[in-house]
Amino acid sequence: MRILFSASNGLGLGHLNRLLSLALAIRNAEPKHEIIFLTNSEAGPYPEEFPFFTIRIPGKSRAKKSGLTLKSYLQTVRPIFWQAIASFDPHVIVVDTFPEGPEGELRAILEWPIKKIFVFREIDPDRWPEDQFQSLLSPFHKILVPHNPGEVPLPSFFDTDPRVHFIGPVTAPLSLHGREKARELLGIDTDPTLLVTLGGGGDPDSVSLSGKVANFLTNRKISFRLATGPLARIPSTQEFPRDKILSLWPLKPWLLAFDGIISSGGYNTFHEVIESGLPSFFIPFQRALDPQKDRILRAVSQGLAFSAKSSAPHLVMEALDHFLENRSNLFQSLKKTEKKVMSGAENGASFILDHPINAPKGT
Repeated sequence: MRILFSASNGLGLGHLNRLLSLALAIRNAEPKHEIIFLTNSEAGPYPEEFPFFTIRIPGKSRAKKSGLTLKSYLQTVRPIFWQAIASFDPHVIVVDTFPEGPEGELRAILEWPIKKIFVFREIDPDRWPEDQFQSLLSPFHKILVPHNPGEVPLPSFFDTDPRVHFIGPVTAPLSLHGREKARELLGIDTDPTLLVTLGGGGDPDSVSLSGKVANFLTNRKISFRLATGPLARIPSTQEFPRDKILSLWPLKPWLLAFDGIISSGGYNTFHEVIESGLPSFFIPFQRALDPQKDRILRAVSQGLAFSAKSSAPHLVMEALDHFLENRSNLFQSLKKTEKKVMSGAENGASFILDHPINAPKGT
């Protein structure tokens, strides 16, 4: 079977990482399937953990920087998308968050006789009127919800729509390095060390806040490392703790090397951090479609994490002091909490393949 994943561009890696995780779960279960990624995300090349053939078409932000008008950009890229899909001739196309693509590049494709699967990560309900959203989803054969039932607000028509399947939180189906091995590979000594990771790096505000958090920790003589994300572009003139930067994509295998995590509230990193069981401090960033604050508040209310009220630097530092004072207590509490195992990628792969991926051969 030929499967095409269409991953959109953004300030982070959320759409891309979620689809890479689903694709890897398919590859782990049944390597015979052909998989292609078609994306306008500028993150790349992919790390070796995600060995997928990818066609990259620069996104709207890159076009704007190069001087193209929006009209010229759309007239150029839409036929490229269509030709790439027609050439690969997929049996299945999987789309995340934007049913028609962020620039409408998939609108015509949705009329083609291809099995279409939509991945619905929670969005701010005010951003898309329900009747409009229901119409946008009408061409899709299945709707995969990477959350647990009752966990997030959903469009009311999901309650009776037979296409809707809850698969649970999706994280990369990768093993974690043991603590000592991970610290050795990353060159971390025996001092307690925190990880600071504020998203994929496409948002200048998050990169700037990373630097402020780094200064805060340095002044308190707290050891840390900084994962800026593959989209980060740090100007050479900007003061930044470059000696602390680690290139960690995917992030999940390395988490146990650290004694606590300071993170943004984006879907993928959030769930990987919660799954790790490490003491964590989350910072909610304002995003058009991603309700990070709601996601973080759910974890805080369950005693799984601490958080800042917003990404305003003075509020972050104030709340971060509280986290540092209580990190050890949170760690002891988390040790008594049942470890969360997230198998959304494997569950999603089952629905994409139309059968349980662990079924005995011949069934």
